[in-house]
Amino acid sequence: MLLVLLASLVWDLALGEPPTLVHPVVITGKISERLIKPNRGYVYGVFLWFASVLPVLIPASLVPLVPFSPLKFLILAFVLKTTFSIKMLYDIVSRSVNLDESSRYLVQQIVRRDLSREDKGHIASAAIESLFESFVDGISSPLFWFLLLGVPGAMLQRLANTMDSMVGYKTPDLKREGFFSAKVDTLLNYVPARISALIILFSALILRYNVRGFRRILRESGIESVNARYPISAAATALGVKLEKRGYYTVGTGELPGEREMKKALKLFKLSLALYLLLLLVVYYCLYGLSLLGFPYGLLKFL
Repeated sequence: MLLVLLASLVWDLALGEPPTLVHPVVITGKISERLIKPNRGYVYGVFLWFASVLPVLIPASLVPLVPFSPLKFLILAFVLKTTFSIKMLYDIVSRSVNLDESSRYLVQQIVRRDLSREDKGHIASAAIESLFESFVDGISSPLFWFLLLGVPGAMLQRLANTMDSMVGYKTPDLKREGFFSAKVDTLLNYVPARISALIILFSALILRYNVRGFRRILRESGIESVNARYPISAAATALGVKLEKRGYYTVGTGELPGEREMKKALKLFKLSLALYLLLLLVVYYCLYGLSLLGFPYGLLKFL
């Protein structure tokens, strides 16, 4: 299990994203894109989720059942890598630090909101928000489910998050159809979002950033998502800035972030990632130790 995780991390940091033609997330997105029919009801939304997810999830779930071989190891590492993206996310934000005109284009790749008329502060805010929201959706959550359920668990979370991004937003024509996708994504990210916020705040403490006022900032954030509010509020607290999506929410107090805060955010992200991976390692060995003592953690054999 740990070797598969290590190989997938090396793959991500060295090679980045695989071709879209064989990327499971892209495949699920394309299937759902063809099946989305605006103004359908809740039942169709459930059908849409399963019809888009199962064609990818089932093959990914069968791979661990194949007898061990070097080829199986490479396939597992590849599949796990497609459930998270560290290099792409970090590269986009780090290349946006100078907040020049190219930053607008770069950050637009990782946010839904229109940045064409936004000022530098709101572009920086969008980048930082996405960096730490994606820390949950695209890194900590899939690896959390990998620890519990192996590659199938990580793939389930990632595909569920993909479906949320396709139909989970509350536009009038997709509100009922996207209800199921949104709820599944919320459920799978619920625990990882809160663990991640604690990791971010602990990292901030190590870096001697601010950690006071988190509960108030979280309570007053105004972010509708019960999960996204945690990492974004933790980041706003640590950086001592206001993060804002015009017309939707304002998180934290003070000024909007600038170049200095962008650099601090990247340091916070790197340390948070390192501590989270360390936490996974500790939890894994604790569970492994319990299994040696007879604790029924049979998943370890399956993984």
